[in-house]
This record gives sequence, structure tokens and C-alpha cells, in this order.
Amino acid sequence: MKKVLFIDYDGTLHDSDAKYKARLDGILGLNGMDIWRAYLQVHRGIVHTQYPEKHDDFFFHQRLLFDYLKKPYDEKAANELAGRFRQAQLETWTNPSFYPDALPFLNKVKERHILCLTTGDYSPEKAKALEKAGGVSYFSYVFDKDHLGLKGHSNSYYNNAVMSTNSRPEDVIVIGDSPEHDIAAAKAAGLATVWVNRRSIVLANHLPKPDFEARDLTEVLSYLGKI
Repeated sequence: MKKVLFIDYDGTLHDSDAKYKARLDGILGLNGMDIWRAYLQVHRGIVHTQYPEKHDDFFFHQRLLFDYLKKPYDEKAANELAGRFRQAQLETWTNPSFYPDALPFLNKVKERHILCLTTGDYSPEKAKALEKAGGVSYFSYVFDKDHLGLKGHSNSYYNNAVMSTNSRPEDVIVIGDSPEHDIAAAKAAGLATVWVNRRSIVLANHLPKPDFEARDLTEVLSYLGKI
């Protein structure tokens, strides 16, 4: 049965962790991955839940990040941090590192389903990077927060995505790596979900379970083949 697949980019198709780790190494005397994971905790666990209006305020994030890391705020380090974050962000589409299963997955599912790139930022650039790498056009729709609102707020993102694609909720499957932004938000919107849990993390008790949990996109492909 043909489905409308809402597919996330960072952490699902693209190894964004590696980009940020490499760029952030050494800041504040810390490992780049430690800084990146702390940032995600701040962004997803604090800003999105308590201050969604501050989603794009990076310097607000920085203040919280220094507190989270138990480091005194240092303006020089903060400016360097902002520059390195921006470099890493740009590289997610100018010099991408797609997971080995990403393009084979897209090449398979595009024959049977309607594909929509549902990411947070810079969706046209990310879609073009994928299409350049694969040599074909994958997506019927390309969405980010500028089109639909913030991820993690289902009424302003996934509900709008369903309407924008003229789909029925029962025909949509959301595929993403973030239990908070992708899975919880999609479940709240009444959509089926597939969690790509590449890092084998344990789902927090307060978050809803996905309809299917996969270690990679190869397992997602097998799941879709049974629908």
C-alpha cells in the first residue's frame, strides 16, 4: 500500500553528530561529542519545552549550555562556539556525511511511496544535497519550520504537513531519530511512527512508544515491505 513518508534528515539520513563532534572538539576543554549532546539536551529538553519562542536564539542557547556544562560564561569562547556551530551546520548540506543506508533506502522507497523531507532547518538545501548524491529527485514535498512551524509542536508541524500534502493521517508514516521532536510530536498528531534508534538509546518513560523501532534504515525498509 502506498504511504506518505515524512522523513527526517539529521540523525536519520545524515550523520550530523559526526559533523558537530569534529567542529566542536576542544571548545571549553571538552570533547566535541560531549558538547553536542549537551546542546541537544538544552535545545530539546529546555528550550523546546519551556521557551519555544527562543528556538532561533543561539545566544540564549549558549547561556543555558554554559550553565548545563557548569562552566562560567565566557564571551570569547561563546563567539568561537557560535562560529563552529555555524560551520558544522553548513557542512550538513555543503559537505554531507550520509549514512551508508540512506541513499539505498531512498532509492527503494521512492518507487512505492510519496516522500516528504520533514526537517527543522534549511530543508531545500538538504534535499538538494541528497538529490545531488543520489542523482535523482526524491521528494514530492520539502518542509521545515519556516513552512510548518517548530518540530516538537505537532499542531504547528505535522498537522500542517498532513494538510499541505492533502493526505489522510492514516496514510502517513513519520520516520525520524528524535523521540521528542519526531516520534512524540507525530504520535500527538495521530500519525504512525518509526523510530530510527541508531545509538541504541533507552526511550524515556514519559515519551510515547513508536509503532516500530529500527536500528537503521535497512530495518525500516523491511518494516515498510510488510505493510
